[in-house]
Amino acid sequence: MTTANTTQSLAQNTVAFIYSLICYFASLLSLTYFVLFSSGIYAPVSINTQNNEQTLLPALAFNILLIALFGLQHSVMARRPFKAWLATFLPASAERATFCLGSAISLAIIAYFWLPMGGSIWQISAQVPSIAVQMIGFGGWLLLVIATFQLDHFELFGLKQTYLPLVGKSMPDPAFKTPGLYKVVRHPIQLGVLLGIWAVPESTVNHLVLALGMSFYILLGLYFEEKDLVRDFGEAYRDYKKRVAKLLPFLA
Repeated sequence: MTTANTTQSLAQNTVAFIYSLICYFASLLSLTYFVLFSSGIYAPVSINTQNNEQTLLPALAFNILLIALFGLQHSVMARRPFKAWLATFLPASAERATFCLGSAISLAIIAYFWLPMGGSIWQISAQVPSIAVQMIGFGGWLLLVIATFQLDHFELFGLKQTYLPLVGKSMPDPAFKTPGLYKVVRHPIQLGVLLGIWAVPESTVNHLVLALGMSFYILLGLYFEEKDLVRDFGEAYRDYKKRVAKLLPFLA
């Protein structure tokens, strides 16, 4: 490789890494905002404390479309044909970071454009049970974070894919592994999300629609994800499915 080519390659890898950093921090900000929004932790952005309620049916239809947008982004960008198309104008190393950026944008759109709908579904007013439910919810979001680090946090968010070429290394071949939490459930990240969005001391129609919609997508998404995992890892993943529960521990 000539000096000019080496310099060009270094420049491209540097740009790709900076791009992945931007995507990473956008993902963290968006996820934090969504946690605050969906959990009702911080009143100014809580899904339960919005004013100017809209007519129920139009608002419901619009909010379902917002959730569907997130599901469409997640599903389409995870498919191989889309990845191949993306590779025609972006480095392959930036594909995962771009997926994370798309997810960050779609989550932010849900929280920002959500149309408020009234009506209380449940409210736990007693202090001790309320705190206990909140702790379960916090535990769910913490479970999500821990699970990303046990698998490979920086690879999941697309940083590793751009950093290794920058330092002259290549990505290792995909390997099937089941560290820590993955020995208890196959999808601890999704379990964490489900706990986080459902374990709240107060729920309005707003929250219920969001929780139901996200839960439906998670279950649907896992169906297709597991098909991909079986295709990629074959008998190793089929055996894993027999031994380890999908979402509820010890219920394979």
